[in-house]
Amino acid sequence: MTPLDIGAVVAVLDPEGKGGRRHVDEVATAIRNLAPHVEAAAVPELVRDTVLRGDQLGFWSAARTTTVRRGRITLPKTVLLPTPSLSADRLRPVGVPLREELASWATDLPLSAAQQDLLLAVNDWLRRTDGGKVPVVAAAERAYELIHDEKAFDSTPPRGGTRLWGPGRLTFRLLRCERICTPLTWESTTSVIADSGPVICVENHATFRTLLRLLRAQESPRWVAVAWVQGRNTAPLESLPNLPFTVTGLDYLGDLDAAGLSIASTACAIAERSGVPAQPATDLWELLVRQPSRPENHAVNEADARRFSEWLPASIRDRACALLTSGRAIPQEALRFDVLAEAFGASTGTPDEA
Repeated sequence: MTPLDIGAVVAVLDPEGKGGRRHVDEVATAIRNLAPHVEAAAVPELVRDTVLRGDQLGFWSAARTTTVRRGRITLPKTVLLPTPSLSADRLRPVGVPLREELASWATDLPLSAAQQDLLLAVNDWLRRTDGGKVPVVAAAERAYELIHDEKAFDSTPPRGGTRLWGPGRLTFRLLRCERICTPLTWESTTSVIADSGPVICVENHATFRTLLRLLRAQESPRWVAVAWVQGRNTAPLESLPNLPFTVTGLDYLGDLDAAGLSIASTACAIAERSGVPAQPATDLWELLVRQPSRPENHAVNEADARRFSEWLPASIRDRACALLTSGRAIPQEALRFDVLAEAFGASTGTPDEA
């Protein structure tokens, strides 16, 4: 999952720049506003990572002794935003002549010190490049060139927020940069890469290797490649259209728990937006639900369990829902090599019926 711009989070939490203490639930609300595409089950982990990174970068101080639990994640109860000095506290115009690309909208715009720094860097860059007469580069590279923070343009909107970014204001087109897809980890199931075919995608590396081992032993494997999204890092699926063969469909297998199903539905939604039909790997999910389960730290309520299970094949939704509400889970690693080898038909490459 792409990390959020901490500056954008601070701008939502503290729009007047006065500092002060904020409950972690306020941080979560800000994050959900900045990243509405993130599934609810994934928010606590994203909040934890954002709070930790903001603390490390000095944007706030996270509580050390008081915590709260949200789902399975333990979070600092509060964060303390620093109270700036009076001179830095005030929003004010940048106060220097701006290039024509900026002057019409930014000359009298009240800005924080950080927003002024970005605007001045862009102004200087436009001057040096004669309005951006340079090759297009990755957004992270341009962000580092401008303000020495390669992650500043990762969020939506980028560093500086909607006060600086939007139609008629700062855009990636103006800055001659673009976001590029994170490379997808994948390997072919055949010695020669196919021209086209479906791909099986999994969440964890052990299952990635197990499926490759199994499919490469088959004469005509069902899937032409195996992909791995590495847990919540589903963004690389945006690069499916860029693979050296035509992906005709994506079948997905994940962990049978709330987080795993959230990741699965997000992964398939990204594939669909990229023009690749996506669905659960039905046979493998039906095999997974029959494997031994383990206890989770907490049970999922009935409504959430139904919502998470809705993505699954209809044949196993009720069993999956019962599993979630009982506080149990089945990781995809339950499908060991020997389990899959016994279940897969040698001639068809599909799991045998139970």
